[in-house]
This record gives sequence, structure tokens and C-alpha cells, in this order.
Amino acid sequence: MMGMKNSHAAHGSSVAQRHRSSATRALAAPLTFAACFGMGLLTAAAADTDHGQKAPYDCWQPESTVKGCAVPTEDGQLRLTPSFLARLRFGPDELAPVVLLGRTKGEAVRWLYVRRDGAMAAVMAYDNGAEEFTNGRARSPVGAKIGYIDPSLRLVIPAIYDGAYPFDNGVAVVCLGCSLVSEGGHSWFEGGTWGCIDPDGRAVAPFRVREQKVFSEICRP
Repeated sequence: MMGMKNSHAAHGSSVAQRHRSSATRALAAPLTFAACFGMGLLTAAAADTDHGQKAPYDCWQPESTVKGCAVPTEDGQLRLTPSFLARLRFGPDELAPVVLLGRTKGEAVRWLYVRRDGAMAAVMAYDNGAEEFTNGRARSPVGAKIGYIDPSLRLVIPAIYDGAYPFDNGVAVVCLGCSLVSEGGHSWFEGGTWGCIDPDGRAVAPFRVREQKVFSEICRP
């Protein structure tokens, strides 16, 4: 799975300190997954042999790579095969994380959350795992933008942000017009305007240009 490398985002000591208390939450670079199918919910399982004219995807699990686990459909959706869906291990939240491998060398690895009925949604990733839900929200890439899904996999905060971070203590830092910058194994956002939202997507702090990304100050009304 392309080595399953970690995707860390470093934003200086002030930001790092804010998120050490949420070490399992993602500060991951979103554009790794921006090529994901851009729908909040994708469709359910198709027949194992129903690959049509489109090449199937392979999936990765800790013990092996599963060949032909998913296939794109004519309407641009993605479907898991029944046999692969049946082998997934669902957590207490009734969700299973799935790693979708690219079909070509340049195609990105994609993380998805899957329900027992086969419905799924793209999710950000960190440290070889799907981003966990905090305050009932997890970041979800839609094209080149980022929104937030809830545990039912509904896109409850529209994907309008160019940069976004996990919720922490009821708020999340987001940015508009910002760009992803990477160096080594670290990535962060620069430029644009920065603000803070609540789990309903309402701005709790005005969006403005900020020289220093101190999250506690960004979320101050």
C-alpha cells in the first residue's frame, strides 16, 4: 500500500501542542485523498463478477491485499463485492475502515468508512488509520475540498474548505484559499483566511488572514 506511510501535518509548536491531547486524530494532508470519489455516501455491494467494462480496485488489509474488492460503476459510484463486504470487521460504531488502492502508479490511496449495508464515505487518514470521530465529526475529502461526515456517513458540513482540521473541544480550525505545503513527511496549510466552526458548521470566529496559526487564538470569537 505504497508503504502505508504516515501523513503528518506540522504547523509549528503552538499547533502541535494543541493537538498532542488528540494524538490519534488526523493532521493529515488532504490532497493525498482528494482524488477520492466525491460523494458523501457511495453505494452498496455489487455482484462479485459484475465488473463490467471498468477495471476493479484492490483493497489492503493488515494481513493481505484483496484483489478485485471494489468496482466503479457507470454512474461514477463505487461498489464493494459481497464477498469482501462479508469479511470486513465492523467496530462498535458499525463502521469498518477500508483502504482502496490506486489502479495506476499515480492514483492515490484512499481511505473509506463502510457500513454493513455497503454504503461508504471517504475519510481522511492518519498514522495508518482512518480518522476517528470527534464531537461526532470526521473530515471527508470531496474532490479538492474538505467537509465533515457524521457516524451515519452523511456529509453534515459541506465540503467548502481548502484546509480543515479535526474537531477538538467542540470546534475545528478551517481555512479558505489556503494551500497545502509539504516538506519531507510533514504537510501544513499556508495562506488564505482562517476561521473556526462548530459541529453544525457555524462560524464561531471570523475568517481572516492570520500570520500565526495559533489554534486557541483562531477559535477565539
